[in-house]
Parts: sequence; structure tokens; C-alpha cells
Amino acid sequence: MKKAELIDSVKNGRAALLTAIAGLPDDALLRPFAIGIWSVKDLLAHLTAWESELITALAGLGRPGSVPHLIEIEDFDEFNEDQYRVNVRRPLDIIQEDFANVHRQLILSIERLDEKLLNDRNRFAWMEGEPIWTLIEDTATLHEQEHAQDVLRWRAENGLRASRL
Repeated sequence: MKKAELIDSVKNGRAALLTAIAGLPDDALLRPFAIGIWSVKDLLAHLTAWESELITALAGLGRPGSVPHLIEIEDFDEFNEDQYRVNVRRPLDIIQEDFANVHRQLILSIERLDEKLLNDRNRFAWMEGEPIWTLIEDTATLHEQEHAQDVLRWRAENGLRASRL
């Protein structure tokens, strides 16, 4: 995959999520049980945590022999619960700021990567024959698209009309 295509994909995943939450007032963003027990605010913190892990993984690609923490997470539910506990009391505006800033940092991190490195299937044994771009797409694009659908379902079930952008 070309770097520009990957960046577009990551941006499109974010756009899908932003479209899904567009027009929701703060009280709706804070309402529990939007996605499981989470509010939309909790969902944004969740996505931010995973993208932060991805940024850290990308930053460490030059260190031979090191396996990123992101790859070593064995129990996703446990990681998600830990992140929930860390973020549940944080204010909405701070969560939203982190959500935007971490995503900008992710785009910059991808821009800095060598395109050959993105597509190399053999460079990192811990990727088990997959190129790095798949890790980025799974952790950012597909993850945000999945949760965008969750938000749209929740909105439909609760009569919270989606905005048209």
C-alpha cells in the first residue's frame, strides 16, 4: 500500500467516526451505555488509547529486536477495561482534545515512515509476515469504522438523528 493511500484510509476512518458523532450535544456524549457500558466520551478515550499505543509502536520500529507493547497486549478486554478506569473521570473537553491531538500525531508518524518499510513483510518477525501498514489500518481505520457503526446503531435505537455533513 502506498503511504498516501494509507493516510487517506486513516483519515477516512476518522471522518466516518466524526460523521457518526456529529451534532450530538455534550449530554448525549456523556450518556452511559452508548457502546456497551461506555459513553461516546469513553469510546473516544478508548480509540485514543489504541492510537497512542500505535504511535509508540511506530516510533520504536527502528529499535532492533524490540516488540511493541501494542503487539504484546494479549487480553484486549483487560486493556480496554484498564483504559476505561484511567479515563472515565476525565472531562469531556480533555478527552476530545486528546482524541484530536493523538490522531494528528498518528498522521505525522505515518508521514515519517519509509514506504518500503510500510510494505515489508519480513522486516518484523512479530508482524508474522504481515506488513506494518496492516497494523495501522487495523488499529486506526478499521477500529474507528467499526465504532462509527456502533455509534450510528446507538443513535438509531435512541432516536438521536445523525447529522448530514
